[in-house]
Amino acid sequence: MKTQAAESLPCPSCRAAMTSLCLAALPIDHLSLDYCASCRAIWFDAHESSQLAPASVIELLTIIRDAQAVANEPIAARLACPRCNVPLILTKDLVKSGPFVYHRCPNGCGRFTPFSQFMTEKGFVRFLAPTEVAQLAARVVELHCHSCGGPIDLRSDSACPHCRSPIAVLDAEAMAKALAGYSAAAAPRIRAAVGDLQASIDLLPTLAPQRKTSLLDLGIGELAKLFV
Repeated sequence: MKTQAAESLPCPSCRAAMTSLCLAALPIDHLSLDYCASCRAIWFDAHESSQLAPASVIELLTIIRDAQAVANEPIAARLACPRCNVPLILTKDLVKSGPFVYHRCPNGCGRFTPFSQFMTEKGFVRFLAPTEVAQLAARVVELHCHSCGGPIDLRSDSACPHCRSPIAVLDAEAMAKALAGYSAAAAPRIRAAVGDLQASIDLLPTLAPQRKTSLLDLGIGELAKLFV
């Protein structure tokens, strides 16, 4: 359930009021977290990300999908904790699916996690192999980074030259496994639509020229069709 009351936390980046979301959690009954659709990021109080129930992860994927229709604000150079207002610290972490980053409060209040990094943390993202990047470069000259939004020239770059994030797509098998318990009929369509690199490339000419697009954005767009 979404709420946006007067006491909503300010976004660490744009400082606008974030949207509060009440979600199922384990082992407790529920938790309330906050997100900013414009900045494409979620504020987790301490340990909230690890407490999310599987159904809540699916609900957050729906939030991420819907945010594609909202104008994107660049993440500010200085991020402030929405609870104690101290500067957040850029932190690198590692999970089974690969490295991911977030901005944490040094006082332990919580962390600010970009949507794309949350998806990496939950194992929904895979990084392209060099051979796949070469295949992509033959079709598309430039993409945009899913982490910082910067341009990637595929003729010379195998990762983002600005933040060094690898080029990523949604992992179809991981998505299908996560969603199978909630929508078994959709699982085969997820495998067909979300993680196929060639399908993502074929979608590129249909996008508005002014839109800055990453392969991860394209996968989220395809995922959206499974929920309408």
